[in-house]
Amino acid sequence: MAVTASGRIGTALITCLVIGAGCVTSGQGDVMRKDIAALRGRIEHMERRGAEAEEQMTRLRTVLDQATGLLNRNSADAGQRLQRTEMELGALQGKLEEARHILEQLQKSQTEEAARLAALEQGQAKIVDRVAPTMAEDKETLWKQAQERMASGMREDARRFLRGFVQRFPQDPRAPQAYLEIGRSYSLEGKHTPAVAEFQKVLKDYPRSPEVPEAMWQVADSFLGLKFCSDARAFLQDLIRRYPRSQRVSDAKSRLREIQKMSRDKGACSS
Repeated sequence: MAVTASGRIGTALITCLVIGAGCVTSGQGDVMRKDIAALRGRIEHMERRGAEAEEQMTRLRTVLDQATGLLNRNSADAGQRLQRTEMELGALQGKLEEARHILEQLQKSQTEEAARLAALEQGQAKIVDRVAPTMAEDKETLWKQAQERMASGMREDARRFLRGFVQRFPQDPRAPQAYLEIGRSYSLEGKHTPAVAEFQKVLKDYPRSPEVPEAMWQVADSFLGLKFCSDARAFLQDLIRRYPRSQRVSDAKSRLREIQKMSRDKGACSS
């Protein structure tokens, strides 16, 4: 092991003291030996501290080298991630441009279809004006015209006449009957949603008319056609409660029993 500078100094000092030992007294020699021992102890301590410092420096260099290598690798990984992100952003931008182009085409097509539809409706209105029979001004004649068309199965024409009757003579006692007939014509065609709308006009516009119980029954029946069992049940129960003397009460009770059985079938009711 190489001799450190402090070691060489200590050895020289000891040699000097040994050479000059004959010049000192025994008491002085004891003091000097103690000082030498103490000096050797300090020197050894310093040597151990130096060795520890060198070892620590070595460890620090190793850690620093590892940290540098890790930093370089992380920088490379970050570069790869950045490159991958830029590629993904480029792909998304391309998709966005494609979606924008498709949207523009759809909007253009929608505008063209709307214009075409408007033209067809306008043409249809002109045709109706030319071929549709004129409604009578007299309410009795108009009512008769509507009934004749309904009886002949000309439902679309009959509905037009019945609506004309209600619009011209809303206070006539037959107005709620007109709504009922319009609703029934839709029911016969399996169009339960517009049927409900017509029946409910009786309940809304003529709540005190004698046709209300029938309208409630028809609403419930149309709801069943739509598989809205809970709504149908509510209307039938309300019919029984509000109009216990109505001819439809027995029908309502029977229909409620049917709904009870239907509710066990998952395909019979949607609500």
